[in-house]
Amino acid sequence: MPVDRLIPEFLQRDDDAPNEDAVLHECRHCGSKFDEPVSQCPVCDSTEIATYEFPNGSSDEDESRGEDF
Repeated sequence: MPVDRLIPEFLQRDDDAPNEDAVLHECRHCGSKFDEPVSQCPVCDSTEIATYEFPNGSSDEDESRGEDF
């Protein structure tokens, strides 16, 4: 199958999927990253775990502000 037929299907978003923000949990000591929250790093046993939340970018809030740059 030609690639030009696969790309649109691959890039198509599933509008029925929940709009959740991406969350990353990272050990501040060794830098290991985890998808699920942990209280202690399984790699280095540190309890200093940082949690980063990244907005999904699907909201229209930025466009509705009316700011011109």
